[in-house]
Amino acid sequence: MSDDKTLLQQSGAEEPGYRVVVLDIDGTIVGSDLMLSTRLRTAVDAAQATGATVMIATGRILGSALGFARELKTNGPLVCYQGAVTADPSTGEVRRHARMDGALAGEALGLLDGGSGHLSMLLNDQIYVAESSDWAVGYAQRMEQELRVVDSLIDVSDGGPTLILAVDDPEATGARAERLTQHFGDRALVTHSLPHFCEVASPDAGKLKALEVVLAGLGATPEQVVAFGDGVADAEMLGWAGLGVAVGDAHPIALKSADTLIPGPDADGVAQALEELLDRNLLSG
Repeated sequence: MSDDKTLLQQSGAEEPGYRVVVLDIDGTIVGSDLMLSTRLRTAVDAAQATGATVMIATGRILGSALGFARELKTNGPLVCYQGAVTADPSTGEVRRHARMDGALAGEALGLLDGGSGHLSMLLNDQIYVAESSDWAVGYAQRMEQELRVVDSLIDVSDGGPTLILAVDDPEATGARAERLTQHFGDRALVTHSLPHFCEVASPDAGKLKALEVVLAGLGATPEQVVAFGDGVADAEMLGWAGLGVAVGDAHPIALKSADTLIPGPDADGVAQALEELLDRNLLSG
């Protein structure tokens, strides 16, 4: 176990302990190599051995997120698609799906169509684009999902999309996310999870909304949650959790919402934090 006690010294965590551990993926438990460390696997195993629930909450699509959940052997529900989908972490069976209705999807596509960058729609775990590109082909390959090229995304948007994704340079993406947030208000979830990603989803999506449903099923409270994340889409859950931990080069919004900051994946920061919580007997079922 780790001898470094900086996490709890900074956060002021108290002794009641935590029952649920929530892990974001990119920039939190994996770096650019996308590899889960042996130290992290061991720490997750040890956390779950106490009876605690360990779960992933990510913006990744189901097929991609499922691989990480299986590799880590997490025992809690898998939250993906920025909280639009909750699934079984071993089988991938969907337990909750907040789809966009056709009108909302069409409105979002109308606002995004014709802009710079790349536009795609995720529907039934397939990636739809109106025009193929090297980026779209590469994205589908990385997500291990089928790429479908159609004449018009709006023509298939009434099928209940999970997410609409616009990818561009960071400056354009930030401006786009701000415009869409102002336009939709609470009628849609607009996230800016990565510097070049702008996502639009159902207003019933969002990591926090999905986690609230999961917690109700577990009979746990937010005070009993430790959440780890680094992005804008993580900020709300970091502020909500009993212990919100920003990781690595966390976005300023995430850092402001968190209780403490730990090193990134290259330094196994999450594994170190879990080891410390275990050392202090602060994880339990």
